[in-house]
Amino acid sequence: MTGRRSSRRTAAATAALTAATLLLAGCGIKRTGVVESGHAAGVKIPGDKNAAVLYFVSKDGDRLVPVPFQMGADYTLAPTPLLRLLLNGPSGPASAAGLTTALPPVPDDRTNSATVGAYAPYKGLTVNVPFAVGGLSELARDQLVCTIGVSAVRDTLSPVTIQGTDTTLPSADCRTSQR
Repeated sequence: MTGRRSSRRTAAATAALTAATLLLAGCGIKRTGVVESGHAAGVKIPGDKNAAVLYFVSKDGDRLVPVPFQMGADYTLAPTPLLRLLLNGPSGPASAAGLTTALPPVPDDRTNSATVGAYAPYKGLTVNVPFAVGGLSELARDQLVCTIGVSAVRDTLSPVTIQGTDTTLPSADCRTSQR
């Protein structure tokens, strides 16, 4: 029996010594504060510099998804036709991928009343839509703000004011990066 006790004591002592060695091995590591690593990663949207970006709602309905749109390599889409494309909702591959819109449907005879005013530095752009905007969801507002604010003026993230049939919403910037 003494042989078994001796081997148990040896095993226990070895385990204790190993645990103590592992704990002490980390003692030379100094604590550090938060390491700043810069800005969050950006997303590269396929398409060339003339591609516009339409923002539709994911099939889960919880976030916006950028969808590039391009007429041709040498053609830049003007803001008002871009707005009208957005109001028509997703089509083609975007629709097949299950993307949707949070914007209310606009009858064909009222689509032409959707316009985007001229860009003004420090003020941005004003979007005029043929429906009430006071009750729009945050996703619907972001669809308008991001599509027009990102694509309407090249190399500029413009603030966008939304004017509807009931009220005018305060100017806003695209906030999809915060989602």
